[in-house]
Amino acid sequence: MFSVFDLLDAEWQRLRGDRSAARALRPVLDLAGVRDLGALEEHVRRADPAGADRVLLALVTEAIEHDDALAARVLLQLLLPGTRNLARRWWSLGDRDERAAAAVAAVYGRIRRYPLARRPGRIAANVLLDAARDLRRSVPAAHTSPMEDPTVLVTDHRLAECAASELAEVLSDAVADGVIDLRDARLIAQTRIAGHRVADLARHADQGSRTLWDRRQRAEQRLSLCG
Repeated sequence: MFSVFDLLDAEWQRLRGDRSAARALRPVLDLAGVRDLGALEEHVRRADPAGADRVLLALVTEAIEHDDALAARVLLQLLLPGTRNLARRWWSLGDRDERAAAAVAAVYGRIRRYPLARRPGRIAANVLLDAARDLRRSVPAAHTSPMEDPTVLVTDHRLAECAASELAEVLSDAVADGVIDLRDARLIAQTRIAGHRVADLARHADQGSRTLWDRRQRAEQRLSLCG
């Protein structure tokens, strides 16, 4: 089964050399001094932050001021590395394909409603940060802090968002480093970030609550030792 990232990459292989697409975005290509969308992508990847931001600004300007879906699609492609990172971090949003679809939808939505007048710079950072906030809000609203006592709740929403984001990063790094496996990372994310009750997860998985409690405790102990 193909993920949304696979489908976008397959479509991009066609768009890279599409002449009609290049003609439609000629002002942006001229700004970068290139002749097609494939060369535009390479230019942005090699450019310094200021040079890349000029191209991203031109694309988001076309997307917002002229409702240009092609410009938005090209900008999405250029932001796919950051979008993939968002999909890797938010375990509580579902499996690999579900996280990919949610991350792409969040980033594309932010591109199409980007506040150009208020933030005419740092396009990539602004879009990805706003998309991350949207993904955080899509997680169920119970905000349990990543502490030993599961009854301690984070009441400040900004603090909750930071704590959840930091925990998501810790989980992503821990899986990549082999400290915990994906199954345990998802269990921690579902209970510590998404706010699901261990008893409910156990019932859904047809397991004992004590089993899941113990598994989470062992995983969190491994996280604390690696910290």
